[in-house]
Amino acid sequence: MKLIEKLFGKKDVAPTSISLELCELPEWMEARSEKTFSRLNHHIRQKYEEIGVALGDLGVSKKHLNDANTVNDAYKQIAKAGLSNKDNVVKNIGIIIDRTIIPQDTTANATAAIFAANEFYTSTKSGLKTLIENTMRSQQYAKALFPEEYRGVMDDLSHLATLLDELVVPINEVQDKLDAYDRLKEIVETISQYQQQIMDNENLIPELETKYDLLENELHSLESKLEDVVKSEKFEKAHELEKQVKVLESNLSDIDSNVKSMFAPMSKALSRMEKQDASDRHKMSPNSKEILLAIIDDPASILGTDINSFLDEIRVRIEDGTLGLKQQKMNNTINQLDKLRDSDILSAMAGKKGLCLSEFEETKGKLNRLTVYEEKIKYEKEISYCRSRIDLIKNDLEIERTNQADLREKIERTMAKLNSDLKFIFGTDVEVINPSVS
Repeated sequence: MKLIEKLFGKKDVAPTSISLELCELPEWMEARSEKTFSRLNHHIRQKYEEIGVALGDLGVSKKHLNDANTVNDAYKQIAKAGLSNKDNVVKNIGIIIDRTIIPQDTTANATAAIFAANEFYTSTKSGLKTLIENTMRSQQYAKALFPEEYRGVMDDLSHLATLLDELVVPINEVQDKLDAYDRLKEIVETISQYQQQIMDNENLIPELETKYDLLENELHSLESKLEDVVKSEKFEKAHELEKQVKVLESNLSDIDSNVKSMFAPMSKALSRMEKQDASDRHKMSPNSKEILLAIIDDPASILGTDINSFLDEIRVRIEDGTLGLKQQKMNNTINQLDKLRDSDILSAMAGKKGLCLSEFEETKGKLNRLTVYEEKIKYEKEISYCRSRIDLIKNDLEIERTNQADLREKIERTMAKLNSDLKFIFGTDVEVINPSVS
């Protein structure tokens, strides 16, 4: 009641403009609705009384029709059918009377009484329509046999229908306001739900921002540590060792390529020796076969192995014609055999590869013993993971900020609709204060 006195004062004069908090609005709306629609409540109560009287009159007319009987000889042939149809009309009128239950509580709440009156009107009119439709044929019999009693019933039904129409005429005149009022509670509830969602998540954005700042600091720290590692003497030393390893790997690869090129002119002879051994046309000794397969698969693998006897065997096979080489190919192959057989080129390459391999393994060992690369990789992984977490939180922040902005926008739109409906219904400019969008 303090709120009502605050809003309306002690005089019965409504202000043209007021400010209310959202939580105060339902009480204010209920109070103003009572004032706005109270005249309709009085009209409804009056019409209910008249409808009650009309129902009583209809009950009396129904009884008269029910008690009516005919002894007119002219109607004896249809008397039986007429009485049956009269009973059908009486029965349906009784159903209407029984089902026409006038709402009792018309003083507690004006709008509730109006909505109840609307429902009462709709259901009762529907019942009257059904009665007419279901007893159309029976009415003709009743009208013919019992005209006076029938006319009394129909007059009372017509009067009841008229009273029902009179009941809703003034209601229909303000139906738009009533419909708008009916929506008000839903609008207020919707705004409250939006507010609650904002309140529920109001701490989420600061929490995400705190996590984001902490991860940003962690990322800067990791990047600084990584930079220290990259600028350290250990890293520079590791970088130099890595370059040496790559040079040595290249040298070893060059040696292997050179060895392979030395056996390239002999490839046809070697291939035919392999095929003849596989087909048992010319079997080789196990040692010769092992050397042959090694040269075909990886020529550099025979460095350090004495292959002179194998080279002699190839020469014999070439010269006796068993390998079936043409003269020019035979000469080129024999020249290459002699070059390999009579020089120390293979042994020199073996020594060079051994020294290079020894240096490679030593340098690689030094590099592997340094942990600076492991530190670098560790920090790089941690930085990558930290950045992915930052991206996730950044995405969550954007979503949450968008959600909160959307909720505030929805509240503003709904508040505008609320203010418009309040002015339309009550004729008062109501500024609804909403702290959730401030």
